[in-house]
Amino acid sequence: MTVPAHTAEWNCTRCGTTNRKLISTRVTRVNDRCTHCRTKHVVEPGPTPVRWDARLDD
Repeated sequence: MTVPAHTAEWNCTRCGTTNRKLISTRVTRVNDRCTHCRTKHVVEPGPTPVRWDARLDD
């Protein structure tokens, strides 16, 4: 069974690195870590389908 998915692209709020995560199209919020500084973020849909907004995870 295949699951429809798309790429969420987001910028780290600490170091500015661009990160990408493949997620299900049904997901509206995801937790991820920066690939450079390993800081935890909460990532949510942004103004475009690909570019998502990130904030530091509490």
